[in-house]
Amino acid sequence: MTGTDGALFVLMGVIAVVMVFVIFQRDLRVQNDGVWARGRVVRKEKLARSRTSSRVDYVLHYSFSRKGGMQNAQRSVSREQWERLRAGSIIRVLYDSEDPSLSYPEGEGGMPLEGALLAFLVAGGAIVTGVVVLLRAAGAQEA
Repeated sequence: MTGTDGALFVLMGVIAVVMVFVIFQRDLRVQNDGVWARGRVVRKEKLARSRTSSRVDYVLHYSFSRKGGMQNAQRSVSREQWERLRAGSIIRVLYDSEDPSLSYPEGEGGMPLEGALLAFLVAGGAIVTGVVVLLRAAGAQEA
């Protein structure tokens, strides 16, 4: 591996850390400062993740009232939540009053803490790998 490869590993790791941090902070802001509203399930659907995977995303389409009118949204939810609700079910929705497109049905949320920690570990591994490759490349050039 070359120094360029090491730099790319470091860059990918830094980008991943920044992305996870921004997403986690946004979700935390909604959890701490969000507004609760009454919503209604519009429809449900199952979406295949890919043609080669048997895994499915359970998507809930819902609307909720907010200042200024109604907001339509959709969110992947747990299978249990998806199976429990029906079209027309009343739900509570937590949303960001500054950006109502950021919303979560009650019982669901943003990025789980475990997911953020795992992403930070993977990104940290990429950064460490990149630094090691850069140091080895620098040592090889001196020799």
